[in-house]
Amino acid sequence: MAPVLKVRELRKAFGAASVLNGVSLQMRQGEVISLVGSSGSGKSTALRCINFLETPSSGEIEVMGDAISAFQNELHETEIINAANIRIFRRRIGMVFQSFNLWPHRTVLGNVTEALVYVLRKNKREANEAALSALSKVGMADFGHRYPSQLSGGQQQRVAIARVLAMQPKLMLFDEPTSALDPELVSEVLKVIRTLADEGATILLVTHEMRFAREVSNRMIFLHKGVVAQDAGPEELFRNPATQAVKQFLSSVISTAA
Repeated sequence: MAPVLKVRELRKAFGAASVLNGVSLQMRQGEVISLVGSSGSGKSTALRCINFLETPSSGEIEVMGDAISAFQNELHETEIINAANIRIFRRRIGMVFQSFNLWPHRTVLGNVTEALVYVLRKNKREANEAALSALSKVGMADFGHRYPSQLSGGQQQRVAIARVLAMQPKLMLFDEPTSALDPELVSEVLKVIRTLADEGATILLVTHEMRFAREVSNRMIFLHKGVVAQDAGPEELFRNPATQAVKQFLSSVISTAA
């Protein structure tokens, strides 16, 4: 089976600051991969480039056989090949952010149905049915008529996950989905992600919850200064760190991941 996602030599610079320096990875359907590493290693930037929320400086990204390439021309400007595929990517990829990004003036149900109606062109009945199904999966079906201000942070993040699920993406990207939550609310969001993983979702996860990453991931990819320092199964990465950078990072978090 062809990979769901291929990333080849992905590079991203913001002015003189180089954040990604040639990241390559592949994902199979149903695989859960955690991107881990120190702050500033390029994890969130990699996710945003995969979904073209950030334009890569260079490299190629392929989703289910459709590819987009970026390169620097002679004027040092970024040019995109097959830019029309960005719309295809965004139909196949769902992203959950650190912040919940819910519309405050819309109910929970309205937040989830918005893209179903205006992007997928579903009628109101179809959109409501799909939204309620997605909300049921995250335990929020009974909150459809509430507004975001009436929900806890964990509940808002579960609605944000439902909004992505309703679009039936082929690949889900999670960018530190628990970082904006109070500690007592983290577990309810991690439980939803674990359930999705158990059900066979394809997930690329950026997280600082190392114990969770170790338990839920098929592979863990350690980024250091914008490059892949190690790509291995969780137990291999923890027991046999490939570089000093990986070893130092794990030594700082081992008490929470053991």
